[in-house]
Amino acid sequence: MLAEAQALLDARTLLGPGAQLLSRGATCVAFTDGRRVARLALGPGARLGVQALLQRRLAAQGVPVPPVLATGTLRGEQAYCVDILMGGDGLPPSPEGWTDLGRALRVLHALPCSGHGLLADRADLLRGVAPDPEAGVRSRLPEAWPLGTVPLDRQPLVQADPALHAPLARCAEALQRAAHAPSRVCHTDLHAGQLVWRGGRLSALLDFGDAACVPAAWDVASVAYFHGWAAAEQVAAAAGLPEAQDAALFGLLLAQHRAARARRREQLGQAVAFAHGCLSRLATWTPAAPAPGPRLSAP
Repeated sequence: MLAEAQALLDARTLLGPGAQLLSRGATCVAFTDGRRVARLALGPGARLGVQALLQRRLAAQGVPVPPVLATGTLRGEQAYCVDILMGGDGLPPSPEGWTDLGRALRVLHALPCSGHGLLADRADLLRGVAPDPEAGVRSRLPEAWPLGTVPLDRQPLVQADPALHAPLARCAEALQRAAHAPSRVCHTDLHAGQLVWRGGRLSALLDFGDAACVPAAWDVASVAYFHGWAAAEQVAAAAGLPEAQDAALFGLLLAQHRAARARRREQLGQAVAFAHGCLSRLATWTPAAPAPGPRLSAP
């Protein structure tokens, strides 16, 4: 663990004597001078190299992300990344803002990648670390049933509401099928702290530390979990994604993950309510009718 005193010294080497602590997470600690942000890795989980690569590739295609100013190591061991501090205006997202996010995700999903799962921390290419699609999902959601090792009846989600057991059990094959959809580069964690809004429009998409090569429906489910299905539908339409069935299936996987990580009763309640909502969407889902072909004149 990077000591607080050493972290502050490193940050002031990068930003100058005005650097102050901004935030500390599980994988990195961030400092700012009011204009720039220096992120210092707390271990390999920070994956600052691939984050910088994604930000540069997305910025080159016009996606609003923090411009990367510098990357490297200090003292031969301390990985860091410096980029511009992006701030919002406190106004909520507008419908056009959700469309902005969908368009940004469309670009992200189109980036060339190989493999499955969490991206390797490389600065030259995008490659998942997992050998197959189910292992790819497990690299982010290690215990989610039916892909992980925890049985359904031992899932915290089901223990919180046993009424979920039977309908989830009926979804086993569908969940496995959804995991095998084509892999794309996805953000996977689109909570409010990752989105910066100005005037209701998307000003910046942040933090690619959990980016992974997984089915694109994951990002729609993530938007739905944190912001509701109305926002998810707008994002899916702008991203060119079908939001219905696979997004609801990935929502069931995310609900299990969030329930397992819940530390407060309201967090567990949110996961349970979201799972019920996903099941309701699946129960009413019907495939879109195929577009009619050209009519032929009678001979």
